[in-house]
Amino acid sequence: MADRTGPTLDLDILKAGGLIKQRQPDLFSVRVRALAGNLTAGQLAKLGEISTKYGKGYVHVTMRQGVEIPFVHLDNLETVAEELDEVGLKLGACGPRFRVITACQGASICNHGLGDTESLAKKIDERYYGRSGLPHKFKVGIAGCPNACIKPQENDLGFMGVAQPILDESNGAECISCGICEDVCPVKAIQLVDGKPQIDLTRCINDGKCINSCPTGSLRPEREGWTVFVGGKFGKHPQLGWVFDKFVSEEEAVELVEKILKAYCHLAHKRERLGELINRIGLEKFREAVQSEQV
Repeated sequence: MADRTGPTLDLDILKAGGLIKQRQPDLFSVRVRALAGNLTAGQLAKLGEISTKYGKGYVHVTMRQGVEIPFVHLDNLETVAEELDEVGLKLGACGPRFRVITACQGASICNHGLGDTESLAKKIDERYYGRSGLPHKFKVGIAGCPNACIKPQENDLGFMGVAQPILDESNGAECISCGICEDVCPVKAIQLVDGKPQIDLTRCINDGKCINSCPTGSLRPEREGWTVFVGGKFGKHPQLGWVFDKFVSEEEAVELVEKILKAYCHLAHKRERLGELINRIGLEKFREAVQSEQV
């Protein structure tokens, strides 16, 4: 059977829209967008139905919380997209675009969560998902706490929920010198001195374990928000991102994305990832460029 995807179709355009050519003639993997890895039961059922009807009866779960339906014939691509749309599913973005955001379940579900990952992911996604004209692909990961399950340091832009503790007995919450905060701190940043917790902020990783474990509520967050990482990536030449800012609010985080994208587009060469740009010009120069951008 002849492969009809040669001179008559622009495979780059199809791939940018989530239709990825397989090695088999006329067959594609259809990439489906799943914001923060969330799919409803109805959407899952529809994916099963479509993969059975138009594929080989299974789906592939990607490393970035997405889903691909393999072995879809060229003639069925439009129909598959229409049926996905019936349950609110869209095709995923590929190529030099703002990709779907990955995120853990965050503070709304996870006992360790400090930040509302789904809220931040939704706000960023609504403004930036699928944005084209970028020098290269752009990936964002959002973690609810320093456990960093979603690996925010391995994304072009990463956010991690954090909280800085303080002892506060002003509202009737009295420290009882139980020592639980000292015991639970994984980096030994807290020690009891004269029966009161002393916090070494140079060692503190802002994971909130002491705050969540305090039986009287006398340890509370003095500051909370998001630590921001820039320039991380995986692939052939992996590197961890740099800390760009700390204790950023949700509103500031959304606006910061715009500034970072503008600086990236102004400074990067074609097909240069954000981390490669920062390697070339230095973090401080990139920070200055971001701070000079107007949103």
